[in-house]
Amino acid sequence: MKNSTSSRSQDLTPQGKLGEGGLHNLLGYQLAQATIVTDADFKRQCGEPFDLRPVEFTILQLIQENAGVTSTRLAQALAVTKPGVTAWLDRLVKRGLVARARSDIDGRAQLLQLTAAGKEMVVKALKVLQEADAVAMQHLSEGERKILVELLRKVAHGRALHRKSATNHSQDFRQIV
Repeated sequence: MKNSTSSRSQDLTPQGKLGEGGLHNLLGYQLAQATIVTDADFKRQCGEPFDLRPVEFTILQLIQENAGVTSTRLAQALAVTKPGVTAWLDRLVKRGLVARARSDIDGRAQLLQLTAAGKEMVVKALKVLQEADAVAMQHLSEGERKILVELLRKVAHGRALHRKSATNHSQDFRQIV
């Protein structure tokens, strides 16, 4: 009896204590619930103090780690359109955080670099976000944190396989019809 009560309490929404039913085992639902926590942390710890949106921080971090990357590669990495990433880059360039330079090899390509201000901001923002993550996951053991992050990476890396599978299924469907 105690196990069913314990199990039942784990199947309730975190705040409203409503039964989740079939939602409990859905990855998207659990990610959405976790995102409520991480989005609030981002806004409070990084978004407001640094005037950054999550995607802008991601872009800054990716440029930091991949100096000279093009907007096309950034768009691919973020699964957004090139015009979409260009709009975010325009804002970051205007703020003096990112600089564009023409490629010596392909004059059409623009290579992206962080400015000194961009480097300083991304280092500070990353530190703040790592501290916020530690607090958000303080109820997990170190092993659980590592497993959680690794499993989420695997889901994210499966994105290409998912797209390929979805394409194959739609082609299979068209052949049946």
